[in-house]
Amino acid sequence: MFPAEMPRTRFIEIDVQSALTRMGGMRVPGGHWSLNPYRGCQHDCVYCYARYTHTYLELNPTTDFARTLFVKRNLAAALAADLRRPGWRRQRVHIGTATDPYQPAEGHYRLTQAALRLLRQQITPATLVTKNTLALRDADLMAELAEAAGFRLIMSITTLDETLAGQLEPDAPSPQQRLRAVQALAAGGVPVSVAAAPILPGLTDSVEALTALFTAAYDHGAEIAFHQTLRLYGPTRGALFGFLQQHHPELIRPYRAAFGASQDAPMAYRQQMQARIEEIRSRLAPRSPGQARPPRRSGQLALEL
Repeated sequence: MFPAEMPRTRFIEIDVQSALTRMGGMRVPGGHWSLNPYRGCQHDCVYCYARYTHTYLELNPTTDFARTLFVKRNLAAALAADLRRPGWRRQRVHIGTATDPYQPAEGHYRLTQAALRLLRQQITPATLVTKNTLALRDADLMAELAEAAGFRLIMSITTLDETLAGQLEPDAPSPQQRLRAVQALAAGGVPVSVAAAPILPGLTDSVEALTALFTAAYDHGAEIAFHQTLRLYGPTRGALFGFLQQHHPELIRPYRAAFGASQDAPMAYRQQMQARIEEIRSRLAPRSPGQARPPRRSGQLALEL
């Protein structure tokens, strides 16, 4: 039973005509298709850019995004049809581009597991982004897909500060739990990386914080997949500024100044973070599990697959 004051999640089961969505632009280099088994996310991360998707359904992106979850109940059948279409070229599928495919609902619905099984059967490469340790359940399947077609799991970790993480990502596993999952997945033969995203000004962007995060990722058997500075979409502002008001009111004015006319942080700040990341990665390169491989070009949203 839930305490009376704790809101329940409302699950709405829907059918979709297609499981895959074509990806455009340069958001994910090398990516062609996205797959999201759920709409909305129980992790309730205050910075989540995908909150805007609930506005299309006339729902509140601040209060409803984590409490009204849409479940694509026929996802497996729709994906099977997608993969059987004439002309399908087994292009890479990116799972979890909008909401976490291993959020708690997956424990019951198993839609992500079904998708991985189909991709393995159809020898289709995939990448999956999550911040949930439930991914360990499907480690064997991921390892099989990696060997057959190519697969990489990307664990999103914003900060190692347990208190801050609990405030930013109230219903997600702790950073240490995620790191232990990373280590177990790597030991089980699953190619695994860590995403430092989003980088939040004044909260997670210090040299010390980023160095600690990258060091922990390397020490647990992961490479660094990508980093991304905060993108503050309009519908996300309510959740983020509510967090700032409660925990860091001193940052409200700087955030309003930085994101007043744009969803992106100022270019000078992004360039500063780019240089900082490159310096840290260069300094820590000997610790990287992939340090023996040819160096790859790093940068904003550069996926190392």
